[in-house]
Amino acid sequence: MQGPATLTEKILSRKAAGAEREGAFVRVEVDLLLGTDPSVALIADRMEVLGAGILHPERVVLTADHFSPPASIDRANLLKGVIDFARSRGIADFHLFRGICHQILAEHPSLLPYRVVVGGDSHTVTAGALGCFATGVGSTDLLYSLVNGAIWLQVPGAICVEIKGAMPECVSGRDLILDLLGRFGEDGAAYRAIEFCDWTSTGIGMDDRLAMCNMTVESGAKNSLFAPDEVTEEYLLDRDGRLPPDFVRLAADPGAAYLEKVELDASTSNPMVALPGSPARTTTVQDVAREPLDQVFIGSCSGGRLTDLRSACRILRGRKAAPFLKLIVVPASAAVMKAAVREGIIEVLLESGAVIGAPGCGPCGGIDKGILAAGEVCLSTSSRNFTGRMGDPTSRVYLGSALTAAASAVAGKIADPREFL
Repeated sequence: MQGPATLTEKILSRKAAGAEREGAFVRVEVDLLLGTDPSVALIADRMEVLGAGILHPERVVLTADHFSPPASIDRANLLKGVIDFARSRGIADFHLFRGICHQILAEHPSLLPYRVVVGGDSHTVTAGALGCFATGVGSTDLLYSLVNGAIWLQVPGAICVEIKGAMPECVSGRDLILDLLGRFGEDGAAYRAIEFCDWTSTGIGMDDRLAMCNMTVESGAKNSLFAPDEVTEEYLLDRDGRLPPDFVRLAADPGAAYLEKVELDASTSNPMVALPGSPARTTTVQDVAREPLDQVFIGSCSGGRLTDLRSACRILRGRKAAPFLKLIVVPASAAVMKAAVREGIIEVLLESGAVIGAPGCGPCGGIDKGILAAGEVCLSTSSRNFTGRMGDPTSRVYLGSALTAAASAVAGKIADPREFL
């Protein structure tokens, strides 16, 4: 490749015909395909009509996570069709009720740095935390990739986000990304790659990186990623017991042509929330403290990991949720739930008054087991808070970190976690 390149350009060039630069249209081989129950349901019948097969079924990871388990006859029939599809198409890597697809992918030994990952869900960008190119696509592109083992895309220009300073104990990656979304707005990174550079003295852990990459799509990003470093290596060693035999550290070249550079000073960061209606309408917790709440939800692909549950326990241990407040906790995967049981986290949460849901998407998309009634107000660790997403169109949803959610559950209103730490 001639001249300095971004990490996104380097990854796509390894999978395409040659040195690919911003704006080029390329056909890229896909290493890993992610399907979910609703995304596969949209294309299963169409593949039958076309008589099309899956080129690389061994590269497909399929999850049943949205309707997990189904709460209506229609959803049960939809899920039955997805199970039949997986069985008939030879998809052995099928995860039935084992958790949210993005967390399952993060736990999967096939998710490795510098791979190209395509998923039938917009939050597939989550996987970029491990240093790969990961992007969500619609059902038509997912069908194409299943049949052809590749995808056509335009190489995105990149935004560099440098994070410096030391992370305060009250601040998580969730707060950092809400801060960033407030700066970008809903389309400030439209069809851009966001490349995070972790220069913090404390280091940003993998769970926080997953949460940050997850929510970049709320500003329109095509993909986002962290360059693999010691945090990545430690995660892979813990997950797989070894590093990939071909593992090398790649990063953007000095002088890479970024469209924009943004600096975040983690040491001056505050607990953040997103105001109802958009993940990009952000402010500090202090600005909305004392807003009464009817429900607190801790879970989803952006806020239901083990570190989130641990954070919640820091505040909920020995305390009770406020009277009449509904506290719902849904671990992001069966593995997360198992670890939380082993550490005693689930017991603490139950003692606080929480109800524990089966690993899956659940309340995040207003699917079941946590739907909001007319006029109710919720603080959630989920990824989106669009009008009506979690229930009645007159309900309102704030987004925050697990620490903020736990503090708010105890207070019965939006609260600053620093008051409880």
